[in-house]
Amino acid sequence: MIVQFVYPTTGQITGGEAVLYELANGLARLGVEVNFLHGPRTDARVSSLADIPPLCRAADVRHHLVDSLDDPTLPDGDVIFAPGVDRRLGLPAVVIQGHKMLSEEWERSSFRSPGVRFCVATWLQEVGLGYGVAADQMLHLPPGIDHNRFRPTTPLGSRSIDVAVLHHPHREKGWSVAADMLTRLRAQRPELRLVAFGRRLDDRIPEGVETIDSPDHRQLAEEIYAQTRVFVQTSNNEGFGLTPVEAMACGAALVSTDCGGSRDYALPGRTADVVPVGDSEGLAATVGALLDDEPRRLRYAQAGLAHVKMFDWDRSARKLRDDLTRYLADPEPFLRPPADD
Repeated sequence: MIVQFVYPTTGQITGGEAVLYELANGLARLGVEVNFLHGPRTDARVSSLADIPPLCRAADVRHHLVDSLDDPTLPDGDVIFAPGVDRRLGLPAVVIQGHKMLSEEWERSSFRSPGVRFCVATWLQEVGLGYGVAADQMLHLPPGIDHNRFRPTTPLGSRSIDVAVLHHPHREKGWSVAADMLTRLRAQRPELRLVAFGRRLDDRIPEGVETIDSPDHRQLAEEIYAQTRVFVQTSNNEGFGLTPVEAMACGAALVSTDCGGSRDYALPGRTADVVPVGDSEGLAATVGALLDDEPRRLRYAQAGLAHVKMFDWDRSARKLRDDLTRYLADPEPFLRPPADD
């Protein structure tokens, strides 16, 4: 089986980009022949294969820098993760990683294009039904995390950061909600240590909140997640949400908005407390109550730590390989046109 991934690789790895790299690497570790087509050309795409990020080079994957998917020198394949290309490149497939993150037209076409659709979260399968896609044309493919990197390195009961939250400029990440929640917590509990981290931190950080700019994976795991008592996800929409899962794998208890992807790991009353989207007052109150109830916080942390072990890249790659094998054996059910949306 020859599997081909397509993405106009950039120097700054996004979560969605990293998922494709990890799946490609995982398939290659299983002995699948994998090509990664770094294209088509965009202004942000790397200019040479020497510039592709190290994560792309983690396994025996063949890399091709392409300006167009019409390039006749591209290798033949069995499956290609791109819609509407020459069939010699492979049967079409798509990894669906979000909703309301890009344009409506682009997301609609991703769901409605022929081929097998791999959804990284169960709620995205529900979204697909609204676009007229049959349930049996969508397969659940949960992503993974690096459990060797993201693990508890500090006892769950001995943590120096009370609350940590991601700062992200995308409108759906809910930073304005996070900022209001942090402001409320600072006013109500000035003794708390509050930390915001991320890229492109701006001047809207509430007073009294510590910031950590562009942490690398080691710093993120050891100095933030593994030191955090409560991690808060404030997104309006998340395709999945790798950041809270990484935090849970390091032993942080989770408070999350009901943002879609969180439903696969933020299990109310078991692994997390869940608050309606946009409710900064409710988030602040929920976080405060959890900090006041140490036995419950520790239960969430322990249960979350156990639950997120299922999100493993090798496990995801095995499922992807097996599903693609079945797809190649009988592709027609996945190639039927969807119903009206």
